Amino acid sequence: MKRLEGLLKGIDGRGYKAYKDIKGSYNFGSYTLNIIKVQGDPFASPSMLSCEIDLTKHGYSQDLYDNPSKKVAFEDYFLRRLGLALKTGGNKGAAEKKTEERSVEAPRGRPHYGRSGGGKMGSGKSGSITILKTNQEILKRSAVEIKGNTLTFRFYLGLPARGRTVLGREAKTLLFDRVGSLYEAITIKNIGKEKLQRHVKINERSDMIRRAMEKKNIISFIGEGSTLARKSSVDDRPMSGAVKFTSPLNMRVELTLEDGSKVEGMGIKNGITTITGGGFHGKSTLLNAIEKGVYNHIPEDGRELVITSYDAVKIRAEDGRSIERTDISTFINNLPHKKDTRSFSSENASGSTSQACNIMEAIELGANLLLIDEDTSATNFMVRDRKIQELISHAKEPITPFLEKVGALRNQLNISTIIVVGGLGDYFSVSDKVIMLDEYRVSDITEKAKAIDEKFRESKIIEDEKLITPGRKKLNVKKTPLLFNDKKCKIKGRDLDELSINKEVVDIRSLEQFVENGQVPFVGELLRKIFSKPQGSMELRELLDKVEEEMRNENICHYLRAEMGSLVYARKYEVGAVINRIRKELFL
Repeated sequence: MKRLEGLLKGIDGRGYKAYKDIKGSYNFGSYTLNIIKVQGDPFASPSMLSCEIDLTKHGYSQDLYDNPSKKVAFEDYFLRRLGLALKTGGNKGAAEKKTEERSVEAPRGRPHYGRSGGGKMGSGKSGSITILKTNQEILKRSAVEIKGNTLTFRFYLGLPARGRTVLGREAKTLLFDRVGSLYEAITIKNIGKEKLQRHVKINERSDMIRRAMEKKNIISFIGEGSTLARKSSVDDRPMSGAVKFTSPLNMRVELTLEDGSKVEGMGIKNGITTITGGGFHGKSTLLNAIEKGVYNHIPEDGRELVITSYDAVKIRAEDGRSIERTDISTFINNLPHKKDTRSFSSENASGSTSQACNIMEAIELGANLLLIDEDTSATNFMVRDRKIQELISHAKEPITPFLEKVGALRNQLNISTIIVVGGLGDYFSVSDKVIMLDEYRVSDITEKAKAIDEKFRESKIIEDEKLITPGRKKLNVKKTPLLFNDKKCKIKGRDLDELSINKEVVDIRSLEQFVENGQVPFVGELLRKIFSKPQGSMELRELLDKVEEEMRNENICHYLRAEMGSLVYARKYEVGAVINRIRKELFL
């Protein structure tokens, strides 16, 4: 502490690069301050710092973070308290008033990278303090991590300057007082212990529900009283006054959890479930809650009891996507000019081709549930009506509609489907369950839908039961390192729109299960780790399963061997989807 004070005094008034002298670790008694990366210019990206505290010495019981479920919730809660402290300037009274505030300023309800605290202290970014923002999900993030009993939080700070001259006194205020107020926000007297315990318990409960669902073959669970509607398309907080979810009686299930508690709600079982109803009555809202249910949610989000199989993947058409060596023959065959669809490549795929590819790639990675919305699907991929079949015979149509294969996916591969339809009533005939939304209220109309299907069906739907054999892509180990052969390889995420790796730009706008911006650079850094050196011959799924297993109980920074405070964990399905969209010959 005294050493840092002396260094700041010594460089006061010197050129900005003199700040390099303060890089290192400093003991502040109750915590250790680490200055990890020092910016070279007041207008450059801010410096990166971290603080370490011993949790047991600060009065935190180990039983708050002694298993993976508790640990990630504990870290998540601390990050939210740190963000709140920055937002309120460390004012405890203001912090208490704003405890329930959420950070939702980014497009589509997705957060930017950091919160700012304090005011300007000179040129450029002088005086700024930012820390990773959070959305409504409880996720593993690099901004706060626990190893053993040591909690580390990482943040970014603009070292103050006038022009390009060091402001040593202002730097002392920033590093001693403002950083000190961050530390104070997470001491046990200020943390809000009851809220912390509740946060941890909610996350543990969500994981218990997930395990209980597996025993009953339930792929998605929506708890009684859940609030599914959001404030707006750019605000992911719950809508005030929204209709609370109520399960149809014949779909209501009671789950007994490991701690002896019970929860009630609608259980969607393995198979084919169709969601229908009029426009604006809540069909897509329900599907959106289901797709986000692969992650656990914070208390009072309204979706804490909306739990979906971890292996659920949202599928949509994606005009213009790049495809490389994917077997789409299950859905598309007999193309003109005899083009092989067992190893199909395209720089600019059509809607139907891209949707077929998205399904096969998800299945290849291990998906057990496909989530589909008619509104974002290619019509000719979903169904061929009777008039088109009369005009264009099956022999002349390369596309086998999803309607004809969804049953085979269920019967052969035990892959379930939840599909939202507003104009495709043919799906009633292949569904195990049909539910309807009417002013956000759910009812089971399976029998009625089946009767209507029989009444109006022009001809029997011929389901294609040909054997489905998902491909197993192998990485071209000689090509994968080429993306990362530059030691200064730059990886950058632009919101949830694209990931750039040097000059390679990957379009990710259609990957709807990315929920926080930090997941995008996480994928980039993960690819840097696994592809920067040649791998042995390995299938893509084998590689990503191995990575997920290694990361299960590992911190992000330790696993990636990188000190970064802006990374958020993403599932293998999002990682694999990015790899599959890279416009390079990465596969054999």
